Amino acid sequence: MQPFPPYGPPSGHGDPQQRPQQAPPSHLVYPHPQAQPLLRQAPRASNKDARAVLALVLGLLSMTCMGLFAGIPAIVIGAMSRKEIDRSQGALTGRGMAAGGIVTGLFGTGLSLVALVAVLAGQLEAAHPPEPRTESPLRVPVAAGTRSYGSLDVVDLESSGVLKAQLAAIAKTASSKGRTVILQTYIRSSPECAQVAAALPDPRMQRALANVTLVRVDVDTFEDELKTMRVDTESVPWFYKLDASARPTDAISADEWDANVPENMAPVLANFSRGALGARRTPSPLGTAL
Repeated sequence: MQPFPPYGPPSGHGDPQQRPQQAPPSHLVYPHPQAQPLLRQAPRASNKDARAVLALVLGLLSMTCMGLFAGIPAIVIGAMSRKEIDRSQGALTGRGMAAGGIVTGLFGTGLSLVALVAVLAGQLEAAHPPEPRTESPLRVPVAAGTRSYGSLDVVDLESSGVLKAQLAAIAKTASSKGRTVILQTYIRSSPECAQVAAALPDPRMQRALANVTLVRVDVDTFEDELKTMRVDTESVPWFYKLDASARPTDAISADEWDANVPENMAPVLANFSRGALGARRTPSPLGTAL
């Protein structure tokens, strides 16, 4: 007799009532070759980069009171944070906050720099005040009229008028106000006359010629009439004190000082206008002062 196979007698042998087929043991069940396991990747935890938050806070502060002292750190920290977030491959977040810190830091730094420049410009202007306004050189025709520098009035005559009549009207008005009238001769092409004109707005000249009416007379226009008044027309500038009748009573020239600058001219002209000028370099063409 042949032995039966391990799992029972062959078909057609043995018990006519065939036993139901049993499932193989679980340890012998093999997965289907085409079945694939369903893998789920666990979510990775992400953290917000603290430097991104710090950069944004500093950037906002830079636009208020801290200016570049917070703006520059915001820019640097924000750039470092963005670089680190990019390297983390998603482990760190906050790239938008880092970018916001950089932008606000740049804006706040720019505002503070503009304010700093404005403050420095104001301090420089206060430390170096603008030079006094000067007149243009007398190389062009001078417009007739009166210019005032403090209590100093500078009068330029009408070239078409009569010199004696214009001077008489000016002297009469000045005398009624207790003012001193000084006639100054000039030539438009004279550098010396231009230097005197440029110095008149200076505060020292204004103090020296306080309460004075300075009448500038063009030698080329009124030469003949000036000669009848015994006014020197050979050189310029000359300064003549006039009385209430517009007659010359005393005279000095620019030879009484060295360079035509306020510190040289002002003391001499102050004494001359008050009748207190003593020793002179050049005698008056009128003789002894009246």
